[in-house]
This record gives sequence, structure tokens and C-alpha cells, in this order.
Amino acid sequence: MATIKAWKFGDPSAPAFPDEFEIVKKAVLQVTDIKTNHNKYYAIELHAAKHQGSELYRVFTHYGRTDDLETNPNAGQKECRFFDALPLADANYQSILREKTGPRKGYKEVALASSKIGSQKARGTSTGEVDGKTLEKLKSKDGAAVPVIKTSPLHPGVQALVRYLYDEATNALTSTVAAKITANGIETPLGILTVGQIEKGEKILEELYALFQKAQSKQRDERLVELSGDFYTTIPHRIGRTRAAVDGAVINTLENIFQKQETLQLMKDMLQVNGDGSVLFDATVDKEYQALNCKVGWLDPAGGHFQELAEHVVKSQLRTRNIKVKNIFTVKRGGEWENFARDVGNEKLLFHGSRIQNWVGILSRGILLPKIVVSMGVQRTDAGWLGNGIYFGDAACTSAFYTSPGKQNTRLMSIARVALGKKKEYTKITYGLAGPPDGYHSCHGLRNQPGVKSEFTDDEYVIYRPQQQRLEYLVEFAA
Repeated sequence: MATIKAWKFGDPSAPAFPDEFEIVKKAVLQVTDIKTNHNKYYAIELHAAKHQGSELYRVFTHYGRTDDLETNPNAGQKECRFFDALPLADANYQSILREKTGPRKGYKEVALASSKIGSQKARGTSTGEVDGKTLEKLKSKDGAAVPVIKTSPLHPGVQALVRYLYDEATNALTSTVAAKITANGIETPLGILTVGQIEKGEKILEELYALFQKAQSKQRDERLVELSGDFYTTIPHRIGRTRAAVDGAVINTLENIFQKQETLQLMKDMLQVNGDGSVLFDATVDKEYQALNCKVGWLDPAGGHFQELAEHVVKSQLRTRNIKVKNIFTVKRGGEWENFARDVGNEKLLFHGSRIQNWVGILSRGILLPKIVVSMGVQRTDAGWLGNGIYFGDAACTSAFYTSPGKQNTRLMSIARVALGKKKEYTKITYGLAGPPDGYHSCHGLRNQPGVKSEFTDDEYVIYRPQQQRLEYLVEFAA
């Protein structure tokens, strides 16, 4: 048989294949050889789809070292081979299967009640011959048999987003804190962290912040070191063993305080979405989606609504023009739409950016008002130039500044409907505001431009009540 080109999954130059497809057949293979230290897996699937009246097929493979899956469920290499006829695709599928299970490769097919590798659609479904005892164990509480073969009702684009968000949040947490996600929750070398323990860490940060506000002195600096030790005792972190690493771990800047605050919020968010203790540990994408308690939909890039929003994002840029929209999702958080303050009026669609690891929390509990009022000049973080509020921009490039890329090199920002009401306009930075002046509903930092001399580089819109905003779209983009 002629060599068939294998494309890396997700390669933009690969032949197009619909997101909606059927899995015709699949297998999961495994080989362990102690002598050669081989411990490898190989998943193979045959996909069928229709596009504009034509039938399309592909052979999807996912392979790698089994050990790597313990730390990254998306580890390994994913490849696709494309065909326009089922016999050709099936022949390729059988050829690969014969090669892998032959004497030279030595793979064996394994039977799984619920696969954790392969395509996103195959995960959570059975593969191979599932025995009767396993089927018996999979009975539901009311005695009805649970279907072994199942597919997610979520659009593949939404599935990919959910998996991406959880992976980034989990990686951000476990790479910073000396912890791992288990069925019991966030487990540190000392034991399972509780919300109460995290709140103890928050109180220490508050004390650190209050101390930082005082004039610099030897006594203050020594106390910052002590409190930093208290914080890491309460919330175990990966610090390092060298003297330089330990010295660098002292929480003695506003940026460090904010980073630790963000980490604690991430921990609380992850505990919240973990719910019954199974979502993060042994999750299917459907469980993770349900834990968000937020309706997320995928917009077809070929549709007019997508194109209109994408154009709005791109044209809104002022200082830069490097945003490329990849995906747009509709968002509807439970309670947020019902509680939206429509009576305030003057509604605008505005942007809000945040780091990639924060979006599990934002989608599940909404945008929070900042806890600590800080002033960091141009590099402000938690609260900002117009005080302790929720900030939005009308230029996508402004909100993109507050985002961070994930492993897929894409970022996320929301488009929210914001009820600005009567705005108080500012041309000078005014720290410490807890709300708009009497008679106003929001504050607006006017950007510096011809005819307007201002300390603001970009237009900034600030509200001080979460009910004056609701998330409507989530934009995945590259910049």
C-alpha cells in the first residue's frame, strides 16, 4: 500500500474535516516491555463525516508513552490521515492495526469501560470487549443499565474549550503550589487543603499588604520574611532548595501579593467546580461542563453572527492590530442574566481580559470585584486607576494586555454587556474609589487623544456592582 501522509492533528494546512463526525470503529492498544523499557499506548479510530453532500473519512491516531498520561491526559502525538472513500480509510485502519499488533511491535488491544485517550469524542466511551462483570458494575442506582457506548451532547468546539480551560487551570495550580488534584480535592504533602485553610492564607496576604503599605524599614522587611514563611506553611508551594530561590520567594512586592491572591482564588474556584470530588480527578468533559454551571455555545465561523463579532473585535483595536480571532462562544451564566441591572441603561458591549487559568473560575462564579486596592502605576494589577471596580475596555487590544497564552498559544477575553448608566468622566488617575460619585452609575477614564489631554492611555470603563454586567461571549484569539 502506498504511504499515506499523516498530518499533525490541528495543523491548519491539513485537509478540512467537519467537527461533527461519527466514530465507525476504534481500538486502544498497549505494549509494556521491561527489558527495553517500553511502556506505550496507541489509540486508533476511523471517523466518517459529511460535508456539502460529500462523504469524508479520516484515520485518527493518538500514541505516546503511558507514563506521560499520569501528569498530562493530553500527552502524546495525535495524527490524521484523510480519505474520500470508506474502503481506502478502512484499509489504512486495518494496516496500522496489523502492524501494531504484529510480532515486531507487540501491542495488545485492551478493553476499557471508559477510555481516557484518543479523540475528544471517543473519551468517556467504552472500547474493546467489555466483560459482563464490568457491565454489571456500571448499573445506575435505580438498576437500569448505563449505556457503555456514549457520545457527548456538547459541540466538539465546546468540548475542546472546556478541556482547554480545565487543563490550564490545573496546570497553573499544580505547577505553583505543592499539590496535586485527587478524588478528594487539592492534596498537598501535608494533606487535603480545605477552603478554611485557603482563607487562612488570604488573611496572611491581607496582613502582608497592610505591612507593605508602611514605610520601608529593617523591622518591616524582617516581618515580611516571617509572614512569607507563614504563608508557605499554610499553603505549601514549590520554592526550591537554593538560597537564591528561597530569598526570591519572599512576598515583598505588590505584584507578588497579587500573584498569591490569584493563586488562592484559583484554588477556591477549583474546589468549587470539583463539587462531588470527581470532576477534576476522573472527569469526562460533560462533568466538567456541568460543573461550570454556565451555558456555553459555539458559533460557526462561516456564520454571519461570528463574522460580525470577529469584525467588531478586530476593528476595535487602536494601538495594535495583531489580534486574530480563532473561536467565539456564546456564554450565559445562571442568574447573571436574570439579575442584570437593565434599569441603569446606557448598555454597551465591552471587553474584559484575564489570564487563561482564570476562566474556569470566571465562567463558574462570574467576575469578582478586587479584594485588595493596589496602585502599581502603569503595571496595575488587582484594582486600578479608578479604584476598586470591575474594568472593561472598548478596544480589544486593551483587554488583550491582561490575558496570557495557554499551551495552544491562544488567549481568551470576554465580551460583556455593561450597563454604564450615567458616567463620571475622568482625565486624571484617581486611586481608591469604592464607587462612582453620587448621581452616577459608572466611571470612565477618557483616553488621551487630540482635544483630550488625559493621563489614561486607553478608554477604561469601571462599574462597582457586578449586577451591571453580564457575560455574553467568550473570544479565543491569538496575538
